[in-house]
Amino acid sequence: MKRPLSFYARVVAIASHLLLIVLMLIGSRGGSGALLVLPLLLPIAGIIRGRAYTYSWACMLVVFYAAGYLASGYAQPMQKWSAFFLASIAAIDFVALVLYVRLLARERP
Repeated sequence: MKRPLSFYARVVAIASHLLLIVLMLIGSRGGSGALLVLPLLLPIAGIIRGRAYTYSWACMLVVFYAAGYLASGYAQPMQKWSAFFLASIAAIDFVALVLYVRLLARERP
C-alpha cells in the first residue's frame, strides 16, 4: 500500500518539532530555555493527531523561532553554529508543517 505524501510531511514535522523542543531544552542555560519552549508545547497534541488547523497556526509560531535563532547567530558570534543549527531545524519544521497542510488539502476529495 502506497502512503500519501502528506504522511511523510507529517512524520518530518513531528520529528523536527520534537527535536527543536529537546535541543532548546538541552542548550538552555537556566530557566529561560524552559520559558522559550512553552509556546512550542501548545500545538503538540494537534500535531500528533494530524489536525490541519493546528499545523497551520503552528507554522506561524515556528517562523519566529527560526528568525530569532538567525538573529542570535549573527549577534553572538561565539554561539553562531549552535544558533544556526537550531534555526535550520526550525526552518525544516516550518516547511514540513506547511507542506503537510498543502498536501493534505490536495489529497482530500
